[in-house]
Amino acid sequence: MLRCRVMATCIRPTGYAVPMHDALHAWLKTANATPDPLQAAEAAARAVSHDSWSVVRDAGSLARSRLTRSETSFGITASLTRVSVTHPSALATVSEGDVYPAFDGQGRKRRGAFDTPIEMARATVNAALQAARRPVERAVDPACGAGAFLLALSERVDCEIVGIDLDPIAAVVAAVAVPQASIVVGDGLLHRAPCDLLVGNPPFIAPEHQNKAVRARLRRAMPWLSGRFDLAVPFAAHAVECVRERGGVGLVLPESIMHQPYAKPLRIDWLRRHAIMHLSHSTPFPGAQVGVVSVGLSIGGGPAPLPSGIEASAVSGLPAAPLHPSLQPGDPELIRQIRSASRPLGDFATVDTGVVSHGSHGSKRVLLHDTPAPTRVPYVDARDLVENRTRWLDYRPDTMHRAKTPELFEHPKVLVQRIRGRGAIRAWVDRSGLYAGHTLTVVRPDRASLSPEAIQALITDPLIDGLIRMERGSRLDLYPRDVRSIPVPLCWLTGDTPRLSRAFGLSDSQVERILDFGHE
Repeated sequence: MLRCRVMATCIRPTGYAVPMHDALHAWLKTANATPDPLQAAEAAARAVSHDSWSVVRDAGSLARSRLTRSETSFGITASLTRVSVTHPSALATVSEGDVYPAFDGQGRKRRGAFDTPIEMARATVNAALQAARRPVERAVDPACGAGAFLLALSERVDCEIVGIDLDPIAAVVAAVAVPQASIVVGDGLLHRAPCDLLVGNPPFIAPEHQNKAVRARLRRAMPWLSGRFDLAVPFAAHAVECVRERGGVGLVLPESIMHQPYAKPLRIDWLRRHAIMHLSHSTPFPGAQVGVVSVGLSIGGGPAPLPSGIEASAVSGLPAAPLHPSLQPGDPELIRQIRSASRPLGDFATVDTGVVSHGSHGSKRVLLHDTPAPTRVPYVDARDLVENRTRWLDYRPDTMHRAKTPELFEHPKVLVQRIRGRGAIRAWVDRSGLYAGHTLTVVRPDRASLSPEAIQALITDPLIDGLIRMERGSRLDLYPRDVRSIPVPLCWLTGDTPRLSRAFGLSDSQVERILDFGHE
């Protein structure tokens, strides 16, 4: 018979670990009697049902785990980490052959299953309630998970509460956490029942983890979807359409949705049709390695000024229509002033991504070498430039994915690091004919009047970094379209190259505004 052997002398933990201790022991006991993850999750939830937030947090964490059989004996902690049986943070001992809850990081990423922290759920529910301009009789979370938003709703409203989730294990935890809620096991993307208030944290799923059939169905239903859209984009679009006129919406979304091109149609639609009543700065989301924002909408209340006071039409008129909480009245006029004194870099240079060296022949490791040969070309990616090294590439344009032409690389050029993170833009001048990988954007001047050195100075100027953030949001990637848009002062084209602030006619206060943008 399978059994769970709990530590013979178990020191009762304190603080956060107390409810997790009870939930974990209930999970282990049930799973080793009947190895059913749903029954184990329900047992864990009921063991801490006296504290609803412990149900969401602790039983919810167990519901997201993977039922696994141990090959050795070990201790297990509150974060489901394996430690020695004598480790002070061990809450229980799992013996060889027993079933235990293994942390399932890849499964969470594949399903976009990350439960919302308590205070984030409460703040987002508050934003939705403040945005609502009608009585709330029905509130819905279309991706409820273990029930964080449902529980936050139950603290604030006395109405019908509905939670929907594809995962029956998470749903059974939500049912224990919020017994007054109606829990539906199903796909929130197919939910169409109207409501007065909608809150939630849609699943964040990158294209490579999305179901291809679902992705194709969404493209048919929403023809405006394009590029590498996160599943949170169509999920948020569909969910908002289920809310009655004058209802309220509160959503936690990946920060990228606020500025990436694939979500621009969604942003434009929200700016024109709804009132954006709440827009937070980006904050890290625990466990997901992604920045998130909280958005509050009043349905049918648009167009209306954003919380900062900037008009919706001014935001939608920017190239990327970014929803950035730092945008203020006056910023679009400042951008227009710069644009009137310049022309885009793309008018004077060829701008493209570097070579994607993998293809039908296999991984790029097969093509990259540390030594030169007659058939190889010198090659760098962004890391190579940072570490000041050159490798050698077997250049096979007929079999490579987006191989590019040799002319792009063999003339003097500037190489721009695409993934810039939160720091300044980095760029290098190359006159030696280096072939660049796709972690770099290549800028090859088409006019002798604009040298590679001048282009490098332009791209790496802090004013350009601030301007891109103002026009296009807190972009971590610098795509060719972003680099093409960089303004070249008109006076630079005649050989006069004053500092950008003077070339654009900026006052000290305007310079300070651009440099400070996005760092508030």
